[in-house]
Amino acid sequence: MATLTAPARKLSRLNGVQIAAAAVRGRAFGGKLRLYLSIFRFLTLILALSQVSGVVPKGSISIAGVIIAASAYTVIKFFTPVTARNYLASQALLATDLVFCAAMVWVTGGLSSPFLLYTLTPVLAASFFYESRMALTVAVASILDILLTQLVNPFYQLTSGPLEFSFFFIYIVAVSLSASLPYLVNFNLQRRMQGEYVAEERSRLSRELHDGTVQVLAALNWQAQLVERDLSRQGISLPSLSHLLHLSKESQSEAREALQLLRDYTESGKFVEHLKTYADRFKQDSGIEYKMDLLPLEPKLEPQVELQLLRICQEAMNNIRKHARARHVCVNMIRSPKNYLTVTIEDDGLGFDLDAGLRTSGFQGHGLNVMRERAETVGGYLQMDSQLGKGTVITVVVPLNR
Repeated sequence: MATLTAPARKLSRLNGVQIAAAAVRGRAFGGKLRLYLSIFRFLTLILALSQVSGVVPKGSISIAGVIIAASAYTVIKFFTPVTARNYLASQALLATDLVFCAAMVWVTGGLSSPFLLYTLTPVLAASFFYESRMALTVAVASILDILLTQLVNPFYQLTSGPLEFSFFFIYIVAVSLSASLPYLVNFNLQRRMQGEYVAEERSRLSRELHDGTVQVLAALNWQAQLVERDLSRQGISLPSLSHLLHLSKESQSEAREALQLLRDYTESGKFVEHLKTYADRFKQDSGIEYKMDLLPLEPKLEPQVELQLLRICQEAMNNIRKHARARHVCVNMIRSPKNYLTVTIEDDGLGFDLDAGLRTSGFQGHGLNVMRERAETVGGYLQMDSQLGKGTVITVVVPLNR
């Protein structure tokens, strides 16, 4: 059986702590949502019970029965709330909630019922704890339930005039807001937990790269330096060993740059700031001057588009530093009329045979293909133009946030 090394055991314990911490935060946030939902249910119940005697005609139904049923069901729901853990059980609870709410509206006057606000609780529950498709399904079902209680009601002779139509329209607006607002303000449990998981995963990945890949590259570089020193003492010179040292340094530098982006990137809509920070580091490491012609305002990009565009720019400037022997780099940014952002990176280096570079299986060809794939995954595209002795121009086009 394979055994873990001490660093691996430490990393495993660290990841376990991170996962446990994320789970604790998720349970705490879910508990708050359930508490808010219960408070809303109790408040709407009190409001409905305070009005039910004035709405329901005497002798039509038992007002006491309505009060007892609604109060008992609300207490039961407090102890059996919906949860994101058991999907099928929660679907059954939501369906039961919809049926009970429709029944309360049915026996208390249709669109004139004081329980209309109470019927928003299953819609809020679905939008708090589940994906948007579930919330939309529950919202539509709730609207159809209320429409049915108005059109087919054996307890009352209900009309369908302008006043009832206005009530129904207001109800549709209320249901729509209840179903969509939690997603707009990031109050949905699944979306919040997904964001926290992505942040945790990015942090975990950066630590794993640092403790694994970067440390191995540093050790390889150190060992190669020792071998080169011992051979030089014996008067032996190996060009391949010098090339190995160069490759290990380049790989270590690239890994550290990727780590830096993983740690610093916050999806905060600051693409220009991140790009300038990297360009300053690029100039310091390579000595290559750069010039930027940017938009006056920060472009509005989706987080995944912003990240992929940053990685493309990073890869392009890495290739310039490693292969181009350029003295200057120019970065231009233009917004097209069709709501696209165009970023152009141009250097005055050696240039290369573009067709051969894309066909090769080496590092340069692989890097060019990766940049193109990154652009295509976010709905954009990448073009390259290069000639020997005349430098290279890379053009990236990505969609802006609409």
